[in-house]
Amino acid sequence: MKTLQHDTEFENARLFYHYVMVMKEGKMIGGGFIEAYNDFEIQIGNKSYERDNASFIEAPAPQASIS
Repeated sequence: MKTLQHDTEFENARLFYHYVMVMKEGKMIGGGFIEAYNDFEIQIGNKSYERDNASFIEAPAPQASIS
């Protein structure tokens, strides 16, 4: 699992449909595929998350098995 920080990482996750988990204060508050992003927020599905107030972690989708 990798934390996304730079625009190139967000763009790769968007282009290749990587599942992104949204974390805030150690708790998962959302997840899905990146629809759009800018300097201030990331849109995942129909929800927008402030870039400065959350962590975005590229992870296997919840239904995928991890071996």
